[in-house]
Amino acid sequence: MSVALTDPWPYIRQAVVRQLRSNLVLKDGLPGDWSEGVAPQDTDFPRGVYQLHYAPIERDWTGFMAVVGFDVVVFSKTQGEAASLAGLAFTSLNNVRLDVPGQSSLTCRFVSTISLVDAAPDGTETVFEEGGIYVVLAPQSNPSSRTLSVTMDSTIG
Repeated sequence: MSVALTDPWPYIRQAVVRQLRSNLVLKDGLPGDWSEGVAPQDTDFPRGVYQLHYAPIERDWTGFMAVVGFDVVVFSKTQGEAASLAGLAFTSLNNVRLDVPGQSSLTCRFVSTISLVDAAPDGTETVFEEGGIYVVLAPQSNPSSRTLSVTMDSTIG
């Protein structure tokens, strides 16, 4: 059996960003919007960053399964604001079925917290980073029904 593997991250990324932007309270509280990897230098605070963390391919009884882990982090000048916005991102993503084109229903799950404090690039301020690591299981093959015919004899006495 030959199965063509696809990189699920572009499709999952699109679904994740769509899900985050659908939370209007989060969207209003994040004037810097969402960026992949790093936000451009002049992006307003608070701002959000998402990035692929890991995506190994595992084998199961249906074929191949991509385990896609990604980070979602909010950067803010105050810890309370960063934590509040990260909490909104959590409620937007945890245990949510993502609409990923060409894939069956994929559930996004929170697996770990990220909480960091860094000096701002100019060294004058502190930047708080709050968020988490999420995981999505992306099946890479479609199971098909198969039948097995068995003939049996028995004697009941």
